[in-house]
Amino acid sequence: MQIPTLRTARLLLRPWTLEDAPTLFEILREQDIFRYFPPSPPPTLERAQRYISHQLAHWQERGCGHWAVITPEGRQSAGWNGLEHLPETDETEVAYLLSRSVRGHGYASEAAQAAIRFGFETAGLESIIGLVHEENLASIRVLEKCGLRFIDRKVYFGMELLRYRIERAEFQGESASV
Repeated sequence: MQIPTLRTARLLLRPWTLEDAPTLFEILREQDIFRYFPPSPPPTLERAQRYISHQLAHWQERGCGHWAVITPEGRQSAGWNGLEHLPETDETEVAYLLSRSVRGHGYASEAAQAAIRFGFETAGLESIIGLVHEENLASIRVLEKCGLRFIDRKVYFGMELLRYRIERAEFQGESASV
C-alpha cells in the first residue's frame, strides 16, 4: 500500500521515513512530553526508529496508521497523528503527539479531524475511539472538537483512561469543522 499524504488548511500529514527518526527522537526527549502517557523507558534513537518502522508496517497491515505532522513553521516533523488499531480490544484509536514548540495553534484538532475523516471515508472504519488521561484537558478538548463523545473509563496500557468515541453515522452528520 502506498501511504497517502494529506493536506489540511495548514498542515501536511505525510508518511514517515527513517530519516525522520532524529527529529522524532528530539521531540520524544522534550520535558513532560509523556506526562499523560503510561510509564515507559526513556526515549532513545532506536525507539524512535522502531516507532517509525511499526507505523510503516501498520499501514501495510491495516490501511491506516500515523503520519508525520508538518506545520507551517518548518519542514521537519513536529510530531505525529493518525489511527492505530488496538488488537487487545479490536478498536481503532485516533492519537496525536505534537512538540511543545507548536502547541496552542489548533494543529492537534486539525490533524485529528483529518485522520478521522480518512478513517471513515477511505479506510472504511465504523467507529473511532480517543483515549485520554482525565487531567489532559487540552486533549479532551481536541477529541470533543472532533465530535467524539465521552463513553466511559477503561483501563488501557495499564492505566485508567477516559474513552471517547465517534461512529461513522455521527461523523457524516457533523457539519462542524475544526
